[in-house]
Amino acid sequence: LYYWCEGGGETAVGGYFATPEGGLVDPRALALEALDSVQIDPPAIRTSPSQDGQLFVQVPTWLWIDGDWWHGYEATATAGRVWSKVVAQPVSVTWQLGDGTALTCSGPGTAWTPGAPEDGTDCSHVYRRSSAGTAGGTFQLSASVRLEVSWTSNAPFGGTLPAIDRPSSLAVEVGEIQAIGTRGGS
Repeated sequence: LYYWCEGGGETAVGGYFATPEGGLVDPRALALEALDSVQIDPPAIRTSPSQDGQLFVQVPTWLWIDGDWWHGYEATATAGRVWSKVVAQPVSVTWQLGDGTALTCSGPGTAWTPGAPEDGTDCSHVYRRSSAGTAGGTFQLSASVRLEVSWTSNAPFGGTLPAIDRPSSLAVEVGEIQAIGTRGGS
């Protein structure tokens, strides 16, 4: 038993759509299927000073997600002639700094560039203690990116789906440096 649609188009049947090939299609369920197929790698964490080197106590550490990662992710699922498309767009990052501090930044953060002013970012952290006393001598720096999800369909439905999170982490060493200031005189 199936519903035949004159003219080859989809026809609403009790909130679902029947295709000429038969079978009912729930566009929202199709959107959830598309969301399950979206391939989103863990976000690429960047810091300045560099995470490959050492971070320092009392020195502002800039935090950001690599710009090549920060974009919308799309997927489409189809059933007969009905399709639903999802778009997952990153909107914020929650950082766990490893020293007991958490920070949420809207957007990816600002990539550090030479000559940038110290306050040129809205996403930074100042470590107050060294990681030397921790197991392994490092702090676990993690970022969880929140992505808002919307969907559309060639059926007259669409809207939002629950947001998703993509986490990433890395171990960072936070050291102390000493500076001696001299005062010139004449």
